[in-house]
Amino acid sequence: MNKETEQMLAELERIVVERQDWLFRFAYMRIGIREDAEDVVQEVLLSVFRRLREKTGVESVEQYIIRAISNACTDYFRRKSLTVVSLDKAGQIPVSEGDRQIHEEFVRINRLLDALPTEQAEVVRLKCYDDLTFKQIAELQDIPEATAKSRYRYAIMHIQQEIKKKGDKI
Repeated sequence: MNKETEQMLAELERIVVERQDWLFRFAYMRIGIREDAEDVVQEVLLSVFRRLREKTGVESVEQYIIRAISNACTDYFRRKSLTVVSLDKAGQIPVSEGDRQIHEEFVRINRLLDALPTEQAEVVRLKCYDDLTFKQIAELQDIPEATAKSRYRYAIMHIQQEIKKKGDKI
C-alpha cells in the first residue's frame, strides 16, 4: 500500500469516527427510515473503503462520501417500490422512543420542503441540516455557487410565506 492510499484510508477513518452521526442524519433526512439510512451509510462507507484500498484516486474523501450517500439515497428510492404514506399518516407509524424526536423533525420539515421544487429543497437540506457551505453544495450538486445561493434564497422566501399562511399548523 502506497503512502497516498494510507493517507486516504486514515482520512476515511477520521471521518467515520468524527462524522458518523452526521452522515447518518444526512441519509435519514432524505430517506426517513432509520434502518435503511443506516444501511445506506454502511454500504457507502464500505464501498469507499474498497475504492481507496484499490488505489483509485479520490480528490476529497469527505466530499466523495457525502456525494456517494446523496446518490445512494436517490438510488434507494429508484430501487425500492415504496408505499406512499401521506405525511399526516406518517405520524401514526410506530417509532421507537429513541427515534421519536428525529422522526417528528423529519415529518415537520418535509411538510415544508414538499412544497418546494426538488432542487431548492435539496439545497435547504444541505445548508440547514448538513451545515454545508454554498461552495460545498455547488460542488456536490455540480452547479455554480451563485445558483446554490439563489435556490436557497427562493426556498427560504417560499418557506416563510408558507409559515405566515399556515401558522402553527406546520
